[in-house]
Amino acid sequence: MHRGIAMIRSRAVRTVMLVIALSGVACQDSRVVNPAAASLFIPNVQGVWSGPMTLVATSGGECVVGPVIPTFLPTLDVGTFTLSQNADTLNATITTESTGLACRYTGSATSSSVALNATSCDRTGLIVTCANGVPRELRLVGSSVTASWNGNQIVGRATSTYNVLTTDEEIGVGSLVATHDFNATRR
Repeated sequence: MHRGIAMIRSRAVRTVMLVIALSGVACQDSRVVNPAAASLFIPNVQGVWSGPMTLVATSGGECVVGPVIPTFLPTLDVGTFTLSQNADTLNATITTESTGLACRYTGSATSSSVALNATSCDRTGLIVTCANGVPRELRLVGSSVTASWNGNQIVGRATSTYNVLTTDEEIGVGSLVATHDFNATRR
């Protein structure tokens, strides 16, 4: 009989201890998880970067070629890259010093690279004059950026595509692709 009471008492004590342990865990404050915390695997490229942009190639352009290109796309320019980051997603604004043109991009970052595509620009039309005096409008169609980075520098290439249109009837007469190399450092 003592054995039976001892077993019942032992079960009762275990049950009370289990209830106390569970209520203690249930009352514990939960930890807040911060999803915006920096990733250990994707370093932070957020910030303002700037540096030289060099026009390295153009193709197409109808009459907007040769000596006309430097009148609106200087061979040497300075770009400012303002990057914001949430995990591996990037948002960027890239502004060129000579034109003041600012374009917004979205893309991604890895531990050593950046890839961006333009989503919008302050203005997309630019009136230029061909060598023969005929005016043309250049409309930015799209732009992409690919780059590598090492924590101190972002080195890469920006490629922009423009439609070439007549200014009077806005008829498409060609396209122009311009490629810039850049080397930016964090400010």
